[in-house]
Amino acid sequence: MKRLFIPVPGTDPLGASHSVKRALIVLLALCMLLFGLGAAYSLQNIRQHSTLLEQRNYELPWSLMQLKLEMNRFLDGVRLLHAGAISHDELMLRYDILWSRTPVLLSQQLKDTLTDRPDLWQLIQQIEDRVRGMEPLVKAIRPGEPGYQLLLAELSPYAEPLARTMTATMHSNVLFYAEYDQAYRELGRQLYICIVSLAVCGVLLLFMLAMELWGYRKRLLHDPLTGLPNRFSLHYRLEHLIARQRPFSLTLIELEEVARIRQQFGFEVADRLQQILAQRLRQCLLSGEHLSAYGRDGLIVTTEGMLELAEIRAQLTRIRQKLITAENISGHDFYPTPQIGVVLYPADADNMVDLLARVELALELCRRDQLPYVIFDSSLLKDAERRQQLARDLPAALASDSLTLQFYPLVTPSGECAGLRLSLQWRHPRFGEVAGSELQRMTEQYQLSERLLLWAVSRLAERLPEWRMFNSALFISLPLPLSVLRASLSERLTNLLERHGLGGDALIMELTEAELQQAGQQAEAVLTALQQQGIRVMLTEFGSGCSQWGQLVQLPLSWLQLDAFWCSGIEQRAGAREQLTRLFELARVLKLPVLCCGISSAAEAGLVTTMEGCTLLQGPYVSPSLEAMEVREWLEHRGGPARLTDFELSPDA
Repeated sequence: MKRLFIPVPGTDPLGASHSVKRALIVLLALCMLLFGLGAAYSLQNIRQHSTLLEQRNYELPWSLMQLKLEMNRFLDGVRLLHAGAISHDELMLRYDILWSRTPVLLSQQLKDTLTDRPDLWQLIQQIEDRVRGMEPLVKAIRPGEPGYQLLLAELSPYAEPLARTMTATMHSNVLFYAEYDQAYRELGRQLYICIVSLAVCGVLLLFMLAMELWGYRKRLLHDPLTGLPNRFSLHYRLEHLIARQRPFSLTLIELEEVARIRQQFGFEVADRLQQILAQRLRQCLLSGEHLSAYGRDGLIVTTEGMLELAEIRAQLTRIRQKLITAENISGHDFYPTPQIGVVLYPADADNMVDLLARVELALELCRRDQLPYVIFDSSLLKDAERRQQLARDLPAALASDSLTLQFYPLVTPSGECAGLRLSLQWRHPRFGEVAGSELQRMTEQYQLSERLLLWAVSRLAERLPEWRMFNSALFISLPLPLSVLRASLSERLTNLLERHGLGGDALIMELTEAELQQAGQQAEAVLTALQQQGIRVMLTEFGSGCSQWGQLVQLPLSWLQLDAFWCSGIEQRAGAREQLTRLFELARVLKLPVLCCGISSAAEAGLVTTMEGCTLLQGPYVSPSLEAMEVREWLEHRGGPARLTDFELSPDA
């Protein structure tokens, strides 16, 4: 019954249909209550009438009739004896029978009944006295004697009152039974109406319950937002196809940046966009293709009988062309970009669990590598197994200090080393060299980023006091994983540094524009807490366009880092130099110094140092990467040019 009052997901809970349904249920419940009370009332009255009927004495009229009949037979016997028609013994038999009738009426059983009728009680008492008093006369009477008239005179006066009383009693019983018959018929009719009405209400309520259960089953198997079959329905379909061993493909589709759209434009706009995409997909489906909702934002197409890659690519092209059309929602133009992963049965997996896991893996790779689509193959599975094995082996590697610390010097335009950028390398005994970017992706995926960060800071804190002998303000710059952006981060980092006598100025945490956008408002609070502890923050990949300009103004940033892409070719191409100049202008608006990476020549170094705001340089020209054991020697003898501002540029540069 509780389900009857739950609104349909995805609909207005105060809508007209739900209000009507609720009103009908309340009305049916009230009707059933009223009819139930009516039936109970009728049954109670029937029980009371039955009790009264049981208390009614049925023997009184019968006993009076028997008394009257025996009295008449006795009087007739007196007359017949006088005429000599019967013998004296036969008369005595009739007298004995008459004499036995009055004690029955005066017994305790009928005495209670006669208590309410004193006249009848007195009449029967007088008849008994007369009958008992005439016993000597009955014994002495002989045929032809005139004494028979005395006997007739003794009882004849009571015959008429007894007959009248008997008739009145029987008439009263007839009226009583007639009245009770009428009452029983009325109560039976009322009970019948109540029971039929209860049955009708019960049938209606069961019908509504059946409809609600049917609707609940439909809602259970369909997505409330798009109306498509949900994951339960998809599982049922896949089990059916696998049981039949029929080849099929799974195409998992998600909208790119749907989380950003939901955050910026609200749930209503994002949900409307999801509904439109589902409708578009439904319209472009062909025979044998079935669309289902998958998770919160995913849509999955099951295509039966598809094995050829050419058919799959044709299907993906058709789907992408249908989805990328611009859509205007609430005055905003959206250009949906789908991300697609594909898996095949039985080529890629022979069970439902592996199929769904591998199509999600294909979608994740499509999202990570920014590809139009990814069709699963065994190499992707090997890559996933590689990351899983790396995640299992990393804790032991950290415990044994098996990771290598690589450093890239950061120098000022005057050639002084201001800091070192950290890059972690791991030589795995099975997989060989594991790059820092792969290590970062793996730790983020398997929730190992915080452990790796704390390990790296602990090892840096052990070495930094020695290196600060050459520069007391030397700092270390290292990436800040997105998964560790929590309020307790600043306190944990500060405690690690204080154990080795270092302050917060020893660290600079790097955060990319994409990570900053993904973190949202949480990043501002964490970065502010880091700043309060003296730990500075560098925004890397500046110029990628991922971050919001208003957010950058509010964040407590200390540096902006430009990738090697922006500094490459600036000594030869005027367009590249112009783009770099605009980025420096944006940095000046933000009032933040700039770190230029990828400096590979003296010309590039000379150009960037002439731009206002450039405070740090890093690249092959400045210094190659250094092992931890090489940093001290490099700081002591500092290779590379002493003055980076003395480079001459040709007028054509």
